[in-house]
Amino acid sequence: MSFKELRTNGERLNAILQSTCTSWGALSNSTGMRRLALSSEDKQVRDWLVEECKSLGCEAKVDQMGNIFAIRAGADKDIKPIGMVSHLDTQPAGGRYDGILGVQTALEVLRTLVESNIQTRCPIALIDWTNEEGARFPGAMMCSGVWSTKFSTGLEACYAVRDTEGIAIRKALEDIKYLGEAPCDYRENGLENYFELHIEQGPKLEATNNKVGVTAVQMTAARLIAVVSEMAKSTGLGVATVGVISNDTQSQSTIPSGVELIIDVRCSTDSMLDDLCTAIFKRFDDVLQKEHDGTSYHIMRTWGLPESIFHEDCIEAVRSAAVDAMGLSKIMDMKSGAGHDATWANKVVKSSMIFVPSKDGISHNPAEYTSPKDCALGAQVLLRAVLNYDERIREGSIS
Repeated sequence: MSFKELRTNGERLNAILQSTCTSWGALSNSTGMRRLALSSEDKQVRDWLVEECKSLGCEAKVDQMGNIFAIRAGADKDIKPIGMVSHLDTQPAGGRYDGILGVQTALEVLRTLVESNIQTRCPIALIDWTNEEGARFPGAMMCSGVWSTKFSTGLEACYAVRDTEGIAIRKALEDIKYLGEAPCDYRENGLENYFELHIEQGPKLEATNNKVGVTAVQMTAARLIAVVSEMAKSTGLGVATVGVISNDTQSQSTIPSGVELIIDVRCSTDSMLDDLCTAIFKRFDDVLQKEHDGTSYHIMRTWGLPESIFHEDCIEAVRSAAVDAMGLSKIMDMKSGAGHDATWANKVVKSSMIFVPSKDGISHNPAEYTSPKDCALGAQVLLRAVLNYDERIREGSIS
């Protein structure tokens, strides 16, 4: 059978997506999810995933940060795997699609290849990253960052990161038996390239009636908090919010002498990010001068994710797959305002992403929804992107 005739099974994909979400981490009386990294629910879905991949003939291995690599052998054992990558953990009150859909579509691709007896030249790897959300252990995209060796916190320091109950990551990995032996290092456990399917986390695809997006990622206290979003809107440079607020008294009847704000700023380019931060802090200065109450502030950058420009070989494989699946008029080049594991992977391996619509642009919320049709379409594009890339390797047009 020609790979251009292959079709993923959308009904199966959606049935398994829903059944596994209902079984492991579902919020009561809701379609929402609470599947925190390395929790009992995460262990259960991990165990299921490993067994499913083994039943398809894959070798399953776990690295030092609990990342799961399930690899279907290719004809050429000297080539690194083509990666299909996402995560199974969620926010404390998240949905069934952010991250989870990427792993489930990757599994559907593996099933389709096995059922159709398709032998690829490259090995094909399904990868589930640990703690992508950073909801339980501070540090989003932590474990892909360690694997890339570009994360600001190394392996041993990440092991010591604790959740709100004081449980360290290493202990949590040990408790659920996912402290693996494979090196969490792309130089010793590498990939040929990297495809990540994700819901858009924004309204652009739905608003423009497109189906697939291709390419890149991206207090006086009360007065200062308001400034953050105001400056993002007025400059048009990006988006910004204050998601965490703490003070030194935590009492409703006491005026605090110190307040800590964590500001999340996201822009399409690094230069736009710098400009927006400059504008925000300039407005802070204006507010403090007007208030004239002795308030001052100190800036500490605790985390950053650099701009990603994905590799043209991978972008072309995705674009060609999307055009074949639905025609040129239903796809768009776009940038994601959210952070993704692909941002770290892109620093060390050829990468690209595939985006499918999310209703009303909602994500990280129980109301998150991507239609069964769009889920199935995403799986089909992922399958074709993987096979397009493999064929170009076979032909020698990618070295």
